[in-house]
Amino acid sequence: MKNIERNDPVLRELSGFLRTEPIVTARLRLRPFREADLPELCEYLSQKEQQRLAGNPPVDGPEDARKVLEWFMNPSVPQSYSAIVLRDENKVIGNLTVGRYPFVDEDKVLRELRGVSLSYVLNERYWRRGLMTELLRAVYPVLFEKGRLDYIQSGYFDFNDASAALQRKLGMKLWTEGEWESNGERIRTIEMILFREDFERNPVFRS
Repeated sequence: MKNIERNDPVLRELSGFLRTEPIVTARLRLRPFREADLPELCEYLSQKEQQRLAGNPPVDGPEDARKVLEWFMNPSVPQSYSAIVLRDENKVIGNLTVGRYPFVDEDKVLRELRGVSLSYVLNERYWRRGLMTELLRAVYPVLFEKGRLDYIQSGYFDFNDASAALQRKLGMKLWTEGEWESNGERIRTIEMILFREDFERNPVFRS
C-alpha cells in the first residue's frame, strides 16, 4: 500500500483508538504488535501461498520479518497495523491494516467522503475456521462508529476466492477494478466497498 499523508485525521484517530482499546471476540484479540511477536510474524510471512494471495514475496528469515515488524510498530507510519491473536493459544496468527489505498484519493466520489481501506492476512494453518468473519464482524462496527465513517473499502486479487466470498458475506459490493504489479506480473484487483447505510441495514452485524 502506498503511503498517504501522515496527518490524515481519520487514520490518526482510528490508529490511536486501536492502540489503546484492543478489540476482543470469542476466539480472537486485536492489539498492537510487540517485539516478542517476531517468531510468529515470521511464521506466517514466510508462507508462500498466504503471501501470494497478499501480493507479497515470502520473507527470507527473521531479519526480513524484523524489518516488517519495525514498520508495523512505528507510530509515525500512516497506516495502523494490528496483530490478530488467537486467544486460546495466545499466538499471533495474522495482521489487520487500516489505511487508505491510493485510488481512493483519486476517486471523485470517495475522496469527498470519510472512509478507510481495510486489509488483512491470516496464517495458513488457521484458514477455513471462520476466524476472519468473526473478527471483521466485530471490527466493522467499531470503525464505523468510532471513526464516524461513510464507508469501508477492501480489495482482493481476482484469484482469491476466499476473500471474495468473505467480503460478499459482509455485504460489500463491487466499486471498481484495477491492476497491481507483483514480481513483474500484472494482477487484476477487485475493489469492494460497504457504505454506512448498507452497514446499518446488514443483519450480519446485528446478530
